[in-house]
Amino acid sequence: MTEELMNKQVFTTGEAAKICNVSQQTIIRCFDSGRLQGFKVPGSRFRRIPRAELVRFMHLNGIDASTMESGPAHILVIGIPNNGIDAIVQGQATGHNIQIHHATSVFEAGFLTHKLNPGLILCNNEMYASTQQSVSKLCEGADQPIVVKIENYSNTLNMGSNSSDSNQAIKDAVQQLLTA
Repeated sequence: MTEELMNKQVFTTGEAAKICNVSQQTIIRCFDSGRLQGFKVPGSRFRRIPRAELVRFMHLNGIDASTMESGPAHILVIGIPNNGIDAIVQGQATGHNIQIHHATSVFEAGFLTHKLNPGLILCNNEMYASTQQSVSKLCEGADQPIVVKIENYSNTLNMGSNSSDSNQAIKDAVQQLLTA
């Protein structure tokens, strides 16, 4: 399935047919009979199927929905300047579908954590304790993200021992996320 289809929230009958590996006419018949829910575009005969409904339909009919259920892995970076950290993360996650988001405050981090449900949170020394508290409250009963404190991060041009330790901690955390 193409990356464009993986991130889509509403599908045409043709896209749904491609994902389910059936003919478009089969999807249309299921839609018209009520077995597949969706809506018609106002003023036309075109049908649209929401992602959640397509996944439900796939499960109900024994169609492998694993590609539909897995979206990008979200990584949240809190209070760390983007001086090469994105490049380190992307270099470690080559071939994986990830999205990196940045927050400069605990409030913004809480909002993004609630919205995105990140699998990994990288944060600086000052925000680590408050981030841990916020994340445990926000994710109570749900999957807890991996929270990693990155100490004294500086860009990759400064190759001091702290910098290489931070870079290795970032690489290890990304690897842990991708293998979980």
